[in-house]
Amino acid sequence: MVATPIGNLQDITIRAAKTLLEVPFVIAESTSKAGTLLEFLKKEFPKFKYSHKQIISFTEDEEEIKIASIFQRVDVNDAALISEAGTPLISDPGFKLVREAIKRNVRIISIPGPSALLAALTVSGLPTDKFTFIGFLPKSDSSQKRILAELKKTQTTVVLFESPHRVRKTVQNIVDILGDTQIVLARELTKLHEEVIRESASNILKKMEQTKSKGEFVIMFSTKSS
Repeated sequence: MVATPIGNLQDITIRAAKTLLEVPFVIAESTSKAGTLLEFLKKEFPKFKYSHKQIISFTEDEEEIKIASIFQRVDVNDAALISEAGTPLISDPGFKLVREAIKRNVRIISIPGPSALLAALTVSGLPTDKFTFIGFLPKSDSSQKRILAELKKTQTTVVLFESPHRVRKTVQNIVDILGDTQIVLARELTKLHEEVIRESASNILKKMEQTKSKGEFVIMFSTKSS
């Protein structure tokens, strides 16, 4: 399980780079981004042995149907699993693969590194001693509001991911359930246009009306009593 940069490719660890260059094949959520990363690593780490490899597509829809064929390869070769960006399995494919590996007594090694969850949380200014990570909320308003109502009782910092075309509606649902609470909105973390906004939900909604939302978002807020 190899964590890869969430934006800035220089965030790759030496161990991750060495592993990705040396393993015979890479299992990737995005084959195009995996290819771009490998080309970068070959240039940045020319001293590492490069093993000619196949990049195997492994999206959420493909996970279950490709497990058997992947383990045919793992029986004789090491492999690296990477997500599109960040740490595998964190709102990304891989859980079923890991679960099957455990059943088969296949050794699993975690090579830690970048994570949008932790990168956002550490710059949020919100309490980090206890937090609840949701990943992506359901698409329907009713399901979102039900989950937000449950989170209101948790007394923690809440962290969730959201896509640019749904972020405004999700912030509106937060207002509807939690009131005009203070939220932190992080986007494009580690990239050129990185932005972290710490304001009331209503002010953020006003800003969203004036500008088009771009990039993947991390939304954070605290449900702790003042």
